[in-house]
Amino acid sequence: MKSTFINSAKAIFCSTSITILVGGCTTPFTPDFTEMSARYAVILEQYQLNSILINIIRASNERPLSFLDIPSINGSGNVSFSPGLSPSMNGFIGGLAGGPLGISSFSPSLNPSFGNSFNFSQSSLDNATFLQGFLSQIPIGTAKFFISDNIPREVMFSLAIASIEIKQANGKSTRYINNPLLPEYPAFQAELYKLLSYGLTIDQVKEDPKKINSSTLGRAPTYSQPSMPSPYQSPGGYGGSSGAYGGMYGQMQPQSQFKVCVDENKFANFVKEEFSSDIFCKASLNASKNKSSKSELILTVRSPNTVFEYLGQVVSAQNQENPYIVTLPPSATTQARKVGQENQYALLFVRKNDSSTRNFARVKNIDDDVYSIPANDNGYSPMVLKIISQLLSLNKVPGSIPASPGILLR
Repeated sequence: MKSTFINSAKAIFCSTSITILVGGCTTPFTPDFTEMSARYAVILEQYQLNSILINIIRASNERPLSFLDIPSINGSGNVSFSPGLSPSMNGFIGGLAGGPLGISSFSPSLNPSFGNSFNFSQSSLDNATFLQGFLSQIPIGTAKFFISDNIPREVMFSLAIASIEIKQANGKSTRYINNPLLPEYPAFQAELYKLLSYGLTIDQVKEDPKKINSSTLGRAPTYSQPSMPSPYQSPGGYGGSSGAYGGMYGQMQPQSQFKVCVDENKFANFVKEEFSSDIFCKASLNASKNKSSKSELILTVRSPNTVFEYLGQVVSAQNQENPYIVTLPPSATTQARKVGQENQYALLFVRKNDSSTRNFARVKNIDDDVYSIPANDNGYSPMVLKIISQLLSLNKVPGSIPASPGILLR
């Protein structure tokens, strides 16, 4: 009787296994690739924010900056099923109760298991192609893109302007440095806000058309390819017009350039009393260079590299013996934001070794100190990181990201 039961159990197990395996082929379980993709996007966003923040912290400690990029991500998902047969025990082992071996019944089962994995490559941007733009002055035309109703002008100009110099007609000049670690920093802010009240902006100026030289008669005309606009132009900071086609016939083309200037408004008379007329946006860049009896405004524009240095100074000011938070009160054109929040107008607010778990970005420095931007009460911090992200993206031109990455993470 014992052998008969064992044979019957084997038969039940085999038939049950076949049923489970066949059923498993038609089970409608599939990996949720949409959820996987969304998860990867969230990870990449946090990766980018943390990368910017850690380089700001490096700048605050006067350490070299280093940037990485993720050019590719490969993900995979799978679902597998494991059939099983679970006996139910009734009574005691040895057949004293519940039948032979104490087994009264079998329960077939199907155990699904889910898995997903991904691997990605990290490429270093520490190469000449990336650094050439990163170390070059931000073109005025590029800065123009950040002058909008959503971005207060005091934020953009605080990031972009390294110094303000007022050069008088007699040759004397006064220079204001944009560095919160210097005692004269309040004087810079006062001068910047005075210019903002005058209507400081970035405008496009069209110059008189220039005639392109024609080819020499009797020779075949040459047609050069139009030069593509580079994300970063020459250190002069003015983005010129794109190139033109040359040929036998002279062509007249207007030249479009950008300049930092002042709109004429109700304060125009005050501006005219202090500065020469070429400070106005309507003044031509080819205006007369004759000596004026009025002062000349000279603004030094930063490079993306010196923007990081400046933000490092902002963080250092918050962690010095007498902490100082750089705040940018609203100018005449600024819409109120985050009303009632703490640090409402802080340019960049970073906490050191804070235990809070809700953070906009959080990184650990080489000295094991943890720096974080809180999720709330962070002022302009998210906006600043967004601007920095876009400035960095403009430097990721062909060739800046190596084709064969050196690090592959699985």
